[in-house]
Amino acid sequence: MNINQAESFRRRGGLKAMSWILSKKSLITPLNILLLALAFIVTADDIGWCETYGLKNPQGEFIPKVTIAMSGKEILLKKVNPNEKFKSFSITLNPKNKNLIRNIGQVYMEWLDASNKPSKSVLFAGPLYNANTRQFQDSLVKSNGIRLTDKSNKNLFASKTVGDLFSVGIDDQTLLSSEAVTEQDRTVKLGAGRDVSINVDKKSVVLNESNIKSGELITVENKSGLDQIFGVDPVEKGILYFQVVRIPEQNRVPKESWDRFSVAADSGFFIVVIPEPDPAQLLQLDGKEIIIKIYQGNKVRETRRIPIKIAEDLKIAGRKLSGPDRIIGESQSGKVDSAKADLAVSGQASTTKGASGRIEAIGKERTKYSMWLWILQIVNLLLLAAMAVYTFFFILPKMQILEDRLTKNEMFIHNSREAIREELDHLKQEFMQQSAGTPPTE
Repeated sequence: MNINQAESFRRRGGLKAMSWILSKKSLITPLNILLLALAFIVTADDIGWCETYGLKNPQGEFIPKVTIAMSGKEILLKKVNPNEKFKSFSITLNPKNKNLIRNIGQVYMEWLDASNKPSKSVLFAGPLYNANTRQFQDSLVKSNGIRLTDKSNKNLFASKTVGDLFSVGIDDQTLLSSEAVTEQDRTVKLGAGRDVSINVDKKSVVLNESNIKSGELITVENKSGLDQIFGVDPVEKGILYFQVVRIPEQNRVPKESWDRFSVAADSGFFIVVIPEPDPAQLLQLDGKEIIIKIYQGNKVRETRRIPIKIAEDLKIAGRKLSGPDRIIGESQSGKVDSAKADLAVSGQASTTKGASGRIEAIGKERTKYSMWLWILQIVNLLLLAAMAVYTFFFILPKMQILEDRLTKNEMFIHNSREAIREELDHLKQEFMQQSAGTPPTE
């Protein structure tokens, strides 16, 4: 008898002993109850928990695929049908469980063959593990299951559910717990067949005067408790700005991934929709739909359609700006002539005058901005040319005259200073001669 068989025998023996004592009413005494409690404490860590995981078929029936049993520091994943072959089998760690992600290097795994004999123990975070996606992926064809063992001293599996640790996928489909599916089915019946765990805050988008510039936001929340795969089909025409942004990360989903992207549990995304200000393109949006798809594996499980509606005043004003022919083309019967279209527009012109003016201003806003920029540049060039001409013909001659006058004044002052100096020298000489008693010389 090997260690695994002895351990299994001990567990079964402990459970059988407890059940036998409970079946004998005559043995239910305070002493036996105390012994029973001690036995339960001894075997409690080894009993663990077991859940069945599987998929839902198109008819909504739950198909079990694997059982996951947790016992102490061990997790055992086994096929429900040993003959079933999983070409793609994945285990993805829960991104919220930072402790497990940091210590994943101390988790080992063993493959179980058809007779449940384990293979050599290897690191879970080996060549088949992608640290960026936190995913282990391989096939599960010949083996009957996998056993994970926590060899650290941190009790990575203790007091955790399977969802707290990881999610299991088969052929790109995330497995669901049988208990979660039962609860979801009970909830979906209350919601008239729709999965209420996926919350979309708007049933339609109505564009009017108040939001034609700022646009609208559509918020989608994943409250299912599991990672979900979504897809978004945008409206190609008439949209000025369309973007998908994750919540709460606030980072954008690349356009090439809009058709299929993953959303973690308890998170979501919002869609930004800003229409074109051009009236003709705005009218094309009326009745268009933004499609939100919810995948299960490679198939679309559910589709949410968010129609876009244009307010009546904007619709009438846009038709007026686009001409009466557009009214004829958009009429439901297709038989309204141009005279009736003109009467329909003129009859409501008084109520939509302000709206049409605002839409026309929005439609020509960019053109006016560019035109004003060109006008300002031309005016600046003309002012510079005028200043250059004025400077050349008026300022420069006056500056030359002022310079000549300054030069003459400087020469006059210099000559006056020299004459005064000579006169002073002559007076000084006469004064000295008179003081010496000699007649002055001529």
